[in-house]
Amino acid sequence: LTSSLAGIRLEEILSSEDPDLKVAALRECASSGKLGAPDRVFDCLTDRDVLVRGAAADALAAAGEQAAPLLGKVAMLLVSGDAGAKCAAAEVLGALATTVVHASALAALLEDSGEDTSAAAVAGCPCGASRPKAERRLPRAAAAEALAKIGDVGTAFAAAVAGLLEDSVPEVRCAAAASLGMMGAAGAAFESELLKRLSSEQDHRVLASGALSLAEMSKAKERPSQAAAEVVVRLLSHQHPGVRAGAARALGSLGEGAIPHVAKLLKCFGDRSPQVKIAAMEAIVALGPAGQVYAADVARVAFDGWQLPVARAAALDVLPRLGERGAAFAYEVEELISDPEEEVRNAASRALSVFSGEAGRSYDWS
Repeated sequence: LTSSLAGIRLEEILSSEDPDLKVAALRECASSGKLGAPDRVFDCLTDRDVLVRGAAADALAAAGEQAAPLLGKVAMLLVSGDAGAKCAAAEVLGALATTVVHASALAALLEDSGEDTSAAAVAGCPCGASRPKAERRLPRAAAAEALAKIGDVGTAFAAAVAGLLEDSVPEVRCAAAASLGMMGAAGAAFESELLKRLSSEQDHRVLASGALSLAEMSKAKERPSQAAAEVVVRLLSHQHPGVRAGAARALGSLGEGAIPHVAKLLKCFGDRSPQVKIAAMEAIVALGPAGQVYAADVARVAFDGWQLPVARAAALDVLPRLGERGAAFAYEVEELISDPEEEVRNAASRALSVFSGEAGRSYDWS
């Protein structure tokens, strides 16, 4: 444990009333992959603090087989009266890819209208951290995510998950879209339902998640869907940068299937939002050899002093992944070692290290 926790037994920490101490201890458990006090970690799944519950779920998930003796007790929480505990239990069962024994209980949560409305869940922690994700507050969102992770026994409930696309809560619709995208062919069977949802959707989170799911569905069907591609490309022009970035990532996940739309991706290099630029550059890498011919476009972002440092640094991280064409800019990258922006200098150093380390290459940076 961290120095502030040294000398204190894990059981004592997890039985304390200090949520910060418990979170720190549970994160250390997750990092090490060891459960020093399994029963106390389990008890933390029902803690009143959402951050403690989430950290406990992470610790159990990281423990793998060590957590197996607790799965029966964890599954019992799915039928408890505590929405937060239900979410934590679903997260653990999904992360450990539990068997058919618990699939039906998870599926039952898809109809659970509860929500963890504790102060910590609604407002985030006092330090101003963002609101905890929906899967840690809304049981039906947690169930949708978990079912997508447990294989065929979970994808058998794809129709029920698809029903959540019409939920009144945007975060639940977002979770449903993401889950369907993870369910392979079973989820892809509901592409038309997702397309219908996106045609009238206003929430940017659902649109971004839906774009990625459409791409995953196309891959699952082993053929590009023209209707899905048209929707994703159209979302590249959406007013919200999160949607544009999501659409760019969706095209990237198609790999070579995105080649017909590469001109649209290149246009995103001039987007006003750094996150859209970065997503588009990552998508170019995903095109494989076909994307390497656009190394010069990526290099222009890296060398453009008017670009934000985060975008330039991302471009420098992408260049070494563009093969010979990316490496052709090695000497120009060397000049950025003295760039005024530290983030750019560091990224240039990383790129040069990759160029130097590639087999058959020798660059003199002196």
